[in-house]
Amino acid sequence: MKNVLLGLSLAANVALGYVVLKDTDALEDLTEKFDELSGKAVEKFDSFTDEAEGKAKQVEGALTDDPKAKLEGDFESGKGAVKEKVQDAKDALTD
Repeated sequence: MKNVLLGLSLAANVALGYVVLKDTDALEDLTEKFDELSGKAVEKFDSFTDEAEGKAKQVEGALTDDPKAKLEGDFESGKGAVKEKVQDAKDALTD
C-alpha cells in the first residue's frame, strides 16, 4: 500500500512538473519574480553592510580618539541609511 501511494505521489509530481514546464509564460513569470526578489535582497544587504561598516568605523574613531575615522563612520552609516530609504521608496512605488 505504501509503495502504491508513493508511486501515485511520484506520478502526480511528474505530471505537475510537466504542466509547469510546458507553460512557458508561467515559467517566465516565475523567473522574473525570482530575479526581482533576489535583486531586492542584494540591495538590502548592501545597505546593511554600509551601515555596519559605518558603525564599526564610528566605534574605532571613538576608541582611538580619531575624528577622521568617526566622520568616515558617520558617512558610511548615513550612506547605508539613505540606500535603505531609497529601496523602501522604490518598493512602495512598485507595490
